[in-house]
Amino acid sequence: MDALFSWEVMYRDEKYSWFWPPAYDPKSSSPEIEAVVSLLGAQPGTRLLDLACGQGWLTIPLAQRGFQVTGFDLSAELLKRAEQAAEQAGVKIEWVRGDMRDLPNEWTDYFEYVSLTLSEFGCFSDEADNQRVLDEVARVLKAEGRFLLDIVVNRDGLVCRWETYECLEGDGFFVSEKGSLDLLSGIHERVYHWYHQGQRHEAKWRIRTYTPPEVARMLEKAGLRVLAVYRNLKGDKLTRDSMGMVFVAQK
Repeated sequence: MDALFSWEVMYRDEKYSWFWPPAYDPKSSSPEIEAVVSLLGAQPGTRLLDLACGQGWLTIPLAQRGFQVTGFDLSAELLKRAEQAAEQAGVKIEWVRGDMRDLPNEWTDYFEYVSLTLSEFGCFSDEADNQRVLDEVARVLKAEGRFLLDIVVNRDGLVCRWETYECLEGDGFFVSEKGSLDLLSGIHERVYHWYHQGQRHEAKWRIRTYTPPEVARMLEKAGLRVLAVYRNLKGDKLTRDSMGMVFVAQK
């Protein structure tokens, strides 16, 4: 067993590349890009911070649309790939490596918008750290600034499913996944099995899941007022069986 995922190891070791967020694709016009702009009500020319930006799937198209974008991520490997893609696309973006629980001091009241998409919100084992992420977002937003939080795991949706079984295939990988939820702790665990370069791997991934009311209270505690919540980036209505949830909040 490869043991429990380490975020830093996972985002620099290519045997985990099937888990990485998508890369920027110059040939694709993802509808999610326009959805993020629309849900935020964002205007080109303003400053936008893309947290956990990964390989720039959202960051680069936003810069192409005239936003002053900063991409922020923990992974040096993903940032390097994002920077290379941005150079090829001919856009100027500030790339910053760091921990989103501790954003730069000079960013206080700096951004009109912050996005955190495809997020594993709840990834920190200490719940105070998950709250700290939202506190930091509130700190770096200007007054009336808006935050889009796209969470891929909704506890209510997991309760409806209880256990999940899925298979993922692509880029030379075939991955089997089994997921379960501990109702007492709220911890969602996924066990992955896959082959890479002829070797079999097994790894566990854990996340603290939240319900929509819990996330709303955390946002309010950070000083962010919830404007809307959706099932997904398309803006569909949130229902009890929604597997993800998208919040739009304002400082």
